[in-house]
Amino acid sequence: MKACLLLLPLLYAAAAIQTSLGDLMRVGRAEPDLLALAAVAWLLAAEGPHAFLVAGAIGLVEDLLAPGRVGLAAACFLTVGYGLARLRTRFPLDHLAIQLPAMLLSLTVLTLAQTVGRWLSGETAADLGPLVVRALGVGLYTSGVGLPLLMVMDWIREGRRRPDFPVAEA
Repeated sequence: MKACLLLLPLLYAAAAIQTSLGDLMRVGRAEPDLLALAAVAWLLAAEGPHAFLVAGAIGLVEDLLAPGRVGLAAACFLTVGYGLARLRTRFPLDHLAIQLPAMLLSLTVLTLAQTVGRWLSGETAADLGPLVVRALGVGLYTSGVGLPLLMVMDWIREGRRRPDFPVAEA
């Protein structure tokens, strides 16, 4: 429950940074999707099979911030979140070397699914090729931005697992 209370201000901060400073964080045509990063980080940190529902709620927040139809991001977040939650039940995602590829894959699939969904619904009139390249760049860039977050989460997790050894006095 404490984590859910912490999630609300973090989502607000991510949404505020993404909407107000998005142009400053842009590299080429790609800018990080901080709400997608928050959803994937939540999925990697949360215990339990229903964590993907929080990812869907974060997707709804992204839908409300973005122009266009409401529901596409929530559906993509729910689908990718469910896939990552199922992957977590099959494989232990407790180490940074496993979490980083899972984050890269999740964020890339998430941005790619939203891009293709917007293209299929007619919200964007551009060719699909450049949109796919931009979506892949956004997924890669967001994963790079999320690496320090994964490192901090790993340090916190290691601190919880490490038993307290008595210090020998000399």
